[in-house]
Amino acid sequence: MINFKAVGLTVFPIACGSLNGIFFGPNRHNKDDYYNKLLKPPFQPPGWIFGPVWTTLYGMMGYASYRILSLDGKADISTAMTAYGVQFALNMSWTPVFFGWHKMKTGGLICAALSASIAWTIKEFHDLDLVASRLLYPYLAWSCFATVLTWSLVYLNKGNKALKEE
Repeated sequence: MINFKAVGLTVFPIACGSLNGIFFGPNRHNKDDYYNKLLKPPFQPPGWIFGPVWTTLYGMMGYASYRILSLDGKADISTAMTAYGVQFALNMSWTPVFFGWHKMKTGGLICAALSASIAWTIKEFHDLDLVASRLLYPYLAWSCFATVLTWSLVYLNKGNKALKEE
């Protein structure tokens, strides 16, 4: 039998992330797109990697939330789900801020706060479900990398004349 709650909670972050990318993400095929004008560090992954990585991370995040929500009534999950909600909101805000509004420094601050909130979520999940917390380890690693990447973009593009003043 299909567990629709598990499927729904797993697919929800994937759907939100996909829609976020569609509406606010970069247009890598348009040379005049903001993202394509950015100077990038040598450790910048190829653009095609972001979709599969984020899809996987969103799925793991969603399934972890399902595991915690399944404990409702058996344990106090309010702090854990608050942490989850904070990190999810920060995650969803980064793409429109960075790509949509071209606010790189604000994006860097969001990324740093996101990494901290993921660590908080891991701690809160760990107290309730070890598997749920461990499902978020790759997400934390990728978020820390994204923070370094974002601040590298800020530094490299400080005087980038190809970008109009925002």
